[in-house]
Amino acid sequence: MNQVSFPLPKTQTIQLFTQLNCQQKAEYYQQERGKLAAPFLENGMIIGMKRTFRIEKMVGGGGFGQIYSAIDSESKLVVAVKVERKSQDSGRIVLELNILVQLSHSPHVPKVYYSGEVGAYNYIVMQLLGQNIGDLRKLQKSRSFSVLTTARVGVQCLEGLRQIHALGYIHRDIKPSNICVGIGEHKRILYIVDFGMARRILTSDGKFRPERVYASFRGTTRYVSVAAHERKEQGFVDDIWSLFFSLLELAEGLPWRSIVDQDQVLSCKRQMLKNFQSRKMGRNFELFPHILENTGRTEHPDYDRLIGILRSCCENFNELTEFEWDDHDEQYH
Repeated sequence: MNQVSFPLPKTQTIQLFTQLNCQQKAEYYQQERGKLAAPFLENGMIIGMKRTFRIEKMVGGGGFGQIYSAIDSESKLVVAVKVERKSQDSGRIVLELNILVQLSHSPHVPKVYYSGEVGAYNYIVMQLLGQNIGDLRKLQKSRSFSVLTTARVGVQCLEGLRQIHALGYIHRDIKPSNICVGIGEHKRILYIVDFGMARRILTSDGKFRPERVYASFRGTTRYVSVAAHERKEQGFVDDIWSLFFSLLELAEGLPWRSIVDQDQVLSCKRQMLKNFQSRKMGRNFELFPHILENTGRTEHPDYDRLIGILRSCCENFNELTEFEWDDHDEQYH
């Protein structure tokens, strides 16, 4: 351990001990991940150098990291801090940062304010968002959304995916828990999050990268495309397949929701797609998978047509009305 000369200024002393404590926690909790692991950061600690942030509390976590709310010391803006361990998976958060910076113009991707490292962890400071739509669906009495809400979710996600795909990237893990609502003045906007599994499929000159004979499984079994199940190379269309299955779950539920085995889930998807009929979204929505089936891996999806289909599912498509979850706004502040 490096020797430190004392006395240090009080703020530096606090930062030193909290960083050492973070390092020790990383060593003792190697087997735990996300919310199951001990907190990576302590409430009240200060992170950052050129710009500092005070950690408030953990607000979420996933397979690889934890999310904290924090306060910008200068502007007093409440932000989110995504934290992951430095490890063989460190490339995930570096990739995510790179993509988020490139998508800073997109209204459907959270804004990045700062990034750095503390102790045994890397972190990104970004725009604070509300709950994900998977959790919001479960708050509904029917555990489903209306046709209008589902269509609006789909339209905004297609707009966001179009911008992600324009950079040559595919997300590879589109699902309800990776779609979050904004807060405050942004509460009508949906955001696509978690780019840790993203992959660039276009070269610098805009050509598709060569197809691999075998592609490792990437995504979440419940929502991935048939091609992903078959370990085939994914294209832009596969993100939209995941969106399709997500929308179906939001409105009607998925027949394979209780099945864990990948092969059984694949069989259910194939069977459903043979003669897809929508109980709730209407006949027009049944065109959605038909268009995807006729879109190749190296083709750009017809985003406008898909958006038109979703709009046509509603008699009066209106993006300005309240969402069904707006009654839960107080949970976000």
